[in-house]
Amino acid sequence: MCTSCGEDYRIFSVEIVTKEPVNTNMELYKEIATRLFQNKVISNINVGNNKAYNVGGRQLFGFELHLGNEKKPSTVTIDNVKTALNGILDQFEGYSEMQIKLN
Repeated sequence: MCTSCGEDYRIFSVEIVTKEPVNTNMELYKEIATRLFQNKVISNINVGNNKAYNVGGRQLFGFELHLGNEKKPSTVTIDNVKTALNGILDQFEGYSEMQIKLN
């Protein structure tokens, strides 16, 4: 957890298997933010530490989500984040197997 501007943020690591190397994807980030806001999980989001890497012959795209909810911090849980983002990769060709972990 980190604190910025008087608000607590929980940090989640996201790892996605990709067909090609990916360093950033603004459309994916917009969709993540939209789903988290619509599901009332967050009031603020920051994305950082983007990276493309290969592990065991699998191409991976990783980044961190710094999520906060000023009015109701208890909604920022791993379960709520996973529920809100369930099926998000269906609309992104060449993306599969998203793993989300709480740091």
